[in-house]
Amino acid sequence: MSLYTMTISEFLYHCKLRINNSLNDERIQSKVAILGYTPERLNEGKKLLDDAEQACVVFDKEHGDVVAAFDQRNTEKENADRSYNTFVAIGRIALKDDQAAITTLLLGKSKPRTLSGWLKRTGNFYNNLLSNDKWLAAYASYNITEEQLREGLNQVKNVSSYAEVIMREKGDAQSATKARDAKLDALNEWVMDYLSIVKIALDDEPQLLEKLGIVVKS
Repeated sequence: MSLYTMTISEFLYHCKLRINNSLNDERIQSKVAILGYTPERLNEGKKLLDDAEQACVVFDKEHGDVVAAFDQRNTEKENADRSYNTFVAIGRIALKDDQAAITTLLLGKSKPRTLSGWLKRTGNFYNNLLSNDKWLAAYASYNITEEQLREGLNQVKNVSSYAEVIMREKGDAQSATKARDAKLDALNEWVMDYLSIVKIALDDEPQLLEKLGIVVKS
């Protein structure tokens, strides 16, 4: 048994089986204690197991937070993109004779595929539009208010803020991964040493080895 030959859940299951059954069986305790694995030392293994399990819980949470942040960002972007598409479509009509507006607002250009390009394009669109009274008046003739356009800009800012959240969550997830791996490595080292001792200490009592999940060839 080793961390590197099975899934993490399988590894933790076998560790729990061997450590807990050792702590709960006086016969096993008395045999392994002769070779230095006292109850105190077994509890050290139990602490490593508890720490590894908790690190796995944190790992799952942090990686779940990354997924949730991506989902929320995508939802925000869909909403912002819907508003932006509407305002661009109206602009192509309201400002069709204003070449400066068409050029500045990029009304004739296709949208960038990257998020950074999209953020730059939409942010510039709203900021340039909101700073030009003539263009705002053209939009007003189609019942598009400055307040609606500012709300569109806020939607873009929300997308940008979630991009920052994602980067932060990714950092937390990476830290959780390193912490989990370190805890699992420590547990693996302890368990592998203990299993070697167990096979020596319980060599004459195969039923106790089987209680620890160690298959004994007949």
